[in-house]
Amino acid sequence: MPIREAAVKDRDGRINTGQRHNDIFHEMPPAMIKDSEEGFLTFDGIFVTREEAARIAFECGQISEPVPKLFSEHLY
Repeated sequence: MPIREAAVKDRDGRINTGQRHNDIFHEMPPAMIKDSEEGFLTFDGIFVTREEAARIAFECGQISEPVPKLFSEHLY
């Protein structure tokens, strides 16, 4: 399943989404940013790490070359 959007899992396990990670961080309370994890959400709603997202995006043809970690800039 392709990558849908950037995501940040906060320290309480809630997943916050948006077009870019920086946009997400601006919307999060500062206390929730500490110990958060950056990643992506797939179209079927699964949170994946940057590394997993890079593999998925390449395999699905969303990016043309493999990268070690996916950044939202790779998708737009």
